[in-house]
Amino acid sequence: MNDAEAQLAGRLAIDLERVLGTGILIEDLEIQGEGPVTISVACLVDGRSREIHAEGESAMDAMSNVIRVAAELRLEGAFWQIMGPI
Repeated sequence: MNDAEAQLAGRLAIDLERVLGTGILIEDLEIQGEGPVTISVACLVDGRSREIHAEGESAMDAMSNVIRVAAELRLEGAFWQIMGPI
């Protein structure tokens, strides 16, 4: 990972922690490609190992898509806590 990718990964990790909330552990983060870009994140959410994969035409697009998928995971977890298994 070069310096620019390391900075991007650090920024993405901070954004993911904001979206997913406390108790989140990012285990692995990979950024591949230059256009399109694929980002894969392995993280521990609510005691479960989860993987997030997203693509975009640029690194910023891919980051936005990762954040969107992370928000969907958070919403899914909140729904499950309120409603329980259906």
